[in-house]
Amino acid sequence: MSEIIVGRIVTITIAVLGVFFGAAFGGSRSPSVAVKPIEVFQGEIVELKVSGIGLAAVEGQLGKETVRFYPSGRGTFSALVGVDLEAKPGPARVLVKGTQRAGGYRETQIALKIKPKAFEKESFSVPPEFDQLSPEMLERIHREQEQLTRVFSTSVPERLWENPFIAPVQGDISSSFGYRRVINDAPRAPHTGVDLKAPMGTEVLAVNNGRVVLVGDFFFSGNSLVLDHGAGLYTMYFHLSEFRVQEGAEVRKGEVIGLSGMTGRVTGPHLHWGARLNGARIDPFELVKKSGGMSDKAFRSDAAADKVEK
Repeated sequence: MSEIIVGRIVTITIAVLGVFFGAAFGGSRSPSVAVKPIEVFQGEIVELKVSGIGLAAVEGQLGKETVRFYPSGRGTFSALVGVDLEAKPGPARVLVKGTQRAGGYRETQIALKIKPKAFEKESFSVPPEFDQLSPEMLERIHREQEQLTRVFSTSVPERLWENPFIAPVQGDISSSFGYRRVINDAPRAPHTGVDLKAPMGTEVLAVNNGRVVLVGDFFFSGNSLVLDHGAGLYTMYFHLSEFRVQEGAEVRKGEVIGLSGMTGRVTGPHLHWGARLNGARIDPFELVKKSGGMSDKAFRSDAAADKVEK
């Protein structure tokens, strides 16, 4: 491949909470490393922006997961990178490869520093029959997990959303993201979304443009709906009482996609709202906060509200 001359150096800009850092692709084919690590907490997101004259495409990789870049302006590509809520704290690197229309390419590595987050913990009890699962139930749960895994691997490459994201309902937070739960003295998996108070039949809105990729009745999450927003980003809406859209439909931000309910393994009506970004389980309110929408602080947290097993 042809060399890229100095006058056409591809530069990379990382935006985190409005703070910009700079790094450049090196002059050799071996990867260079961005000097200043970008700090990001478990369950949070960071935006990468890459620009350059004649830049035709950008690819990224974080561990085993693809980082999907999308055009965001003339000669500019952007990507959202999510850090899973159980990601190992410490250094991590995003490998970025930029390709020019003339055929040349360069690679760089962007250093991240994953920081631990102090998620809340809670303990509570439920009736034994609510907590015990038969072999038939376990088999159903396994099939449903496989179904969700397939759905989360089929995101369209192009970005479908537009900033800002919105919240799906206006209820207060009854159980926040990342809760470590102990049910009947047994530790459980962390809470991978947020529970929002929503009386039975509350209209649930699409938080952004997307495509309905899953509509179904699941053991734990009841009537469940998943939206693909493109570029590896999904949002999930669980425990609905009704669906207002069909699988395969394209929806717009703010469109009513369902009504809140208490289907699945729950003790009261509410909405469980979750998000996944290229495989990482992220706080869905990160999408609202980092895109210029309102903060999750506008939604009062009530830890004493109805408890739900996720």
